[in-house]
Amino acid sequence: MSFLYFIILIGVLVFVHELGHFLVARLFDVKVLRFALGFGPTIATYQRGETEYALCALPLGGYVQMLGGDLESVEELPEEDRSRALMAKPIWQRSLIILAGPLANFILPIFIYFIFGMMQTTAPPAVVGQAYPEAPAAQAGMQAGDVIVEIEGKPVRFFHDVARYTRPAYDQPLEIVYERNGQRHTVTVTPARFQATDYLGLDQRTYGLIGMHLGTAGSTIALTEHDGPAARAGLAYFDHIIAVDGHPVQRFHELEARIQESAGKPVEIQALRPFPLHVDYGTFYKQRLINVTVTPEHIDGSYDIGVTPSEMVIAQVDPDSPVARAGLKPGDRILAVDDRKFSSWSLMVSHIHNTINQRIVDRDNAGDDPPPLDTNFQVAFLRDGEQLKTTLTTDVDSYQDQTEQVRYRIFNGWDSFRNSVEPENIPHPFFSRVVYSTSEAFSQTWKFTRMMTLGLVRLAEGRVSTKSIGGPIMIGELAAEAGRAGWEPFLEMMALISINLAILNLLPIPVLDGGQLLLFALEAIKRGPLSFRTRQIAAYIGFTMILMLMILAFKNDIERNWHRAVEYFESR
Repeated sequence: MSFLYFIILIGVLVFVHELGHFLVARLFDVKVLRFALGFGPTIATYQRGETEYALCALPLGGYVQMLGGDLESVEELPEEDRSRALMAKPIWQRSLIILAGPLANFILPIFIYFIFGMMQTTAPPAVVGQAYPEAPAAQAGMQAGDVIVEIEGKPVRFFHDVARYTRPAYDQPLEIVYERNGQRHTVTVTPARFQATDYLGLDQRTYGLIGMHLGTAGSTIALTEHDGPAARAGLAYFDHIIAVDGHPVQRFHELEARIQESAGKPVEIQALRPFPLHVDYGTFYKQRLINVTVTPEHIDGSYDIGVTPSEMVIAQVDPDSPVARAGLKPGDRILAVDDRKFSSWSLMVSHIHNTINQRIVDRDNAGDDPPPLDTNFQVAFLRDGEQLKTTLTTDVDSYQDQTEQVRYRIFNGWDSFRNSVEPENIPHPFFSRVVYSTSEAFSQTWKFTRMMTLGLVRLAEGRVSTKSIGGPIMIGELAAEAGRAGWEPFLEMMALISINLAILNLLPIPVLDGGQLLLFALEAIKRGPLSFRTRQIAAYIGFTMILMLMILAFKNDIERNWHRAVEYFESR
């Protein structure tokens, strides 16, 4: 099956690439003599019209043989065929024929991502599940339960529509129309600027967030007061409330509503309490049902039992971890990191990781004498009603993977019990889905194209190891792993390798498509054909470079799998 996955992957990629050359060649009336998949001995052939279609034994490439592929052969052709030779065509037509191969490899991932988008027949609605108090949406007056219907005059129906309009509009005021209790309200919201990057700087993004989340805060609680009504009744940190006076609750605002309805009378609360089960390889939790009676207190015009969502409360601290050394404890509620307030645990963790990644990029760009990596963060937190501050020094360990590429492990040693409840998806109409899928297809393809191009730059700079270069064995392993995971991961892998193939083919190396385009450009500048000697030298250089690259790739493949060969022979 691994070999079959490899054959399917390579076969599709080569076919799409060569089909691009073939179709554009036919468009410009270039005679195609042979369309071959693979190299070496021919397994099967089929003649249709003037073109022979062939399947060859070595599935590592393919080619489209066109009439008059070099100037010398054009001169020897009969007069009636000379006009259909490749080199007899204008430079712009030849360039498009050569460019069509890599372009086809870009079109394939666009098609794959489009299909993935079209399969999403339902999508989350544009409902505010949570509006973080410190963020622009809440500060403009938006609340949980609001339904966004317009942004800058454009209709909004799905949650991804909100992201599509707000993410590129950081620091720009947007007019947002939302519905609450059947009435429409209009506010101006300016998305806050956020930045994200990986440690190599391959995927650097700046985007806007208005501070809303689709999921509503669940009914897992933390205590705001250690002597409040909930604590006195026996409720504890991270109890998961499931019912109040027999009425089921899933969301924190449902719990609050039941408390308000009580008008201060005692309420019966059912909750699930987690108990840890420690084993050698991790910690599991079992749950026990508890029943308590709580009497709400009237405070500042409303009834309260002294609980809050558990989202930003530390549930676990690993011994001798950075968090433990900073003096943080379970039950502490994180308020801010580096003076930036957070009501979302995932956004806070992302901020720490992105900041460290950016500092790694800045350090690596500093030259031969980089400063030490700064891993300090100022953390503000709440403990027993008192606001405190501490310095968290995150552990950042570097290590080398099997390709000798330096990677980083970021570790703080904390976690939280957080849960949210998301609304049910609503139907995603066909034409709306087409627009969404098209946009996502181009966006994803461009994203990975940019990342892979920057990866080549980092390779040239020496920041990406040459041992990360792989050949057929690595491609076969990736194809097999993705194939065993399912057809969706397999198609995603195909899309990524197709983009990679397109980029590599556009490199200005003679014998590759990019090298051919370079020669055509030189021919246009010279206003005449290049000499045979020039083209011959270019071909020798190109073949040498490709041969060296292939040797390096095979060497890396063999070294990565050498231990398997040793284990195999030792077991015989």
